[in-house]
Amino acid sequence: MFNKYIRITIAFIAILAVSCTEDLLDRYPTDSLNENNFWHNENELKQYANTLYANFAGHSTGTNLSPIVLGDQQSDNMVPLNFDLVAAGKNIVPATGGGWTWTLIRSCNYFLARYNQTPISQELKDRYAGEIRFFKAWDYFNKVKDFGDVPWLSKDLTTNSPELFAPRDTRVLVMDSLLATINTAIVNLPVKSAAEAGRINKDVALLLKGRICLFEGTYRKYYNMAGGDKFLQEAAAATDQLINEGHYQLHSTGNASADYASLFNAMDLASNKEMLLYKAYATGLLGNATVWNIQLNNFNTSASKTLVESYLCKDGKPISQSPLYLGDDSIQVEMKNRDPRLTQTIVSPGTGIQAGFGAPAIPGSDFSGVGVVPSGYQIQKFWSPDQTEYVRIQNGIMDAPIYRYAEVLLINAEAKAELGLATQAVIDKTINLLRKRAGMPDMVIASLVKDTGSEFPEIPVLLDEIRRERRVELAIEGLRFDDLRRWKAGRLLNKPVLGMKFVQKQFPKAVIGSSIFVNDKGFILPYGKSLPGGRTFDEAKNYLLPLPLDELGLNTNLTQNPGWK
Repeated sequence: MFNKYIRITIAFIAILAVSCTEDLLDRYPTDSLNENNFWHNENELKQYANTLYANFAGHSTGTNLSPIVLGDQQSDNMVPLNFDLVAAGKNIVPATGGGWTWTLIRSCNYFLARYNQTPISQELKDRYAGEIRFFKAWDYFNKVKDFGDVPWLSKDLTTNSPELFAPRDTRVLVMDSLLATINTAIVNLPVKSAAEAGRINKDVALLLKGRICLFEGTYRKYYNMAGGDKFLQEAAAATDQLINEGHYQLHSTGNASADYASLFNAMDLASNKEMLLYKAYATGLLGNATVWNIQLNNFNTSASKTLVESYLCKDGKPISQSPLYLGDDSIQVEMKNRDPRLTQTIVSPGTGIQAGFGAPAIPGSDFSGVGVVPSGYQIQKFWSPDQTEYVRIQNGIMDAPIYRYAEVLLINAEAKAELGLATQAVIDKTINLLRKRAGMPDMVIASLVKDTGSEFPEIPVLLDEIRRERRVELAIEGLRFDDLRRWKAGRLLNKPVLGMKFVQKQFPKAVIGSSIFVNDKGFILPYGKSLPGGRTFDEAKNYLLPLPLDELGLNTNLTQNPGWK
C-alpha cells in the first residue's frame, strides 16, 4: 500500500548520526532506526520534534512564491498567469505522488511507539509527545481535506504489517480519531512561554482544533452528513478558551491605514501579541525571498476582481448598497472609500515603495513578460517598506505569520453563527474587534441588509457577512480554497475570471488582442485565448483529489475517488 510510508526522513537520519556517542566501529547503522541508539534524554526527543517543524509553510525560497500565497492560487481570490490543469478541466489521475504521502504519519507513529522508554520525567515525555500528536492531527487533517476517507494508522508499522494493504477507513472514524489526537495534544502541551516562543504550545493546538472542527462541522452540514453540530460546538469551545484566557489581542497602534499591513511585513514578530506562532528568519541562519518575488518580480500572479469587490465601503455597506461606491471605471476610482484593508492587500496606483529599482508601481505594465499582473490587481500583502529587504534578494529576514489571533475570532463567530448562537455580544467580541482595528464601522446584527450581489444568496445575512469578513481578513493567506470546499461552493470557481477595467492611457504599451484581452465591458480577461470560457470546476469530482495509480496497484483494497478514472 503506502510505498512512501516506510521511508525514513533524511532529517531524522541526521539526528541519529549526531546523537550516537559510541565508538565508530560499535555504532549502529545510521540509515536505519534502532532502539539502542536513541531515546536517551530530553534533547533527543526535542531534536526529533524539531525535524517536523519544517512542515509549516513559511516564506518563499529561491524563485518560488511563498507557500502561504500559493495556497490561495487555487481559489477565487487569485488569478495566476499560469492556471493549473484543474482550472482548465484537464487534470488527470497521477501515476505517482499527488499528495498521497505518509512520511510524516510514519515519523509521528514511530515516535509515539517509543518515546516512553526515554529516562526522563513523564511530564517532559508527554510534552514532546504533544508536539508529535499535533503534527499527526495536522497531517491527517490535510489528508481528509484532500482525499476524504483515508486509512487511520494508529501505530507504527513494519513492511509486513497488514494495515499497509487495508481499505480506507470512514471519515467518521478518522475525524473522531483525529479529534481525540488533538485533544490529547492539548492536555499534554505546555502553556505559552516567552522562552520557547517558536514551539507549539497549548494555545497553538487549540487554534488548530478550532480550524479542524470548523471545517468538519460546516463540511458535514453542507454535504448533508450527520454530526456537524458536535464539531461546531468543539470549534466554539476551543476558541472560547483562547479568547477568555486573554493571552492574545489584535495588533493595533491606532493607525488603520498601516496596522493590518504591518502583520505581514515585520522583520521581527516576537513582540506581536496577535501571533500564536510565526516562523522567524535571521541573517546568516535562515533567509527568504518573499519580498523579492512578490514585490519586485510579482511572480506572475494577481488578485481577482471578486476579491476586490468583496471589500465593504467605509460606511460598512457592500458596494451594491453604499452611496460611497464610485464604480470601477478605473482602479483609482474603484479603491476609493473602501475598507482600508483593501489598499493594504492590493496595490493602489501611486504606491511608491519600489523606488530605487526603476520599476513602475505596477510591474509588467504592458501585461507581458516577467512580473506580469494578469488581472491588473497586484498583491501588496507581504510588501516591505524597508528597501534593504529587497536588496537581500533571497536572504530576506521578514518573519512569516503561521497562526494568528484574528483567525481565532473568525472561527468563533462562524461556528456560533452556524449553531444559531451568534448574538450581538458574540459579534462585538469577535468581528467588531477586527472591524475596529481596520477602522471600519461595527457590524450591528439588527441593521444588516442582505447584499444583492452576494455570492451566497441562500444563507442568512449574518452568516454571509461573517464569511465576507473572513475572506477579507484572511485574503492571500492560503485558506480560501478550503473554505470553498467545506461550504460546497466550488461553483464560484466556474464564474468568469475578470480583472480590473482596462484604461489604455494607463498602460500605453499594452496591445488589446495581443498582450491583453478584454470583454465587451472593458474588463481584463486574464486568460484571454488560453482559457476563454474561464476556469472549470467539476463539482462531481474536484472537491477531492485522485489517488495515484501506483498506490491503487500496490493495494487493491483502495478505491479511487468519485469521478476520477
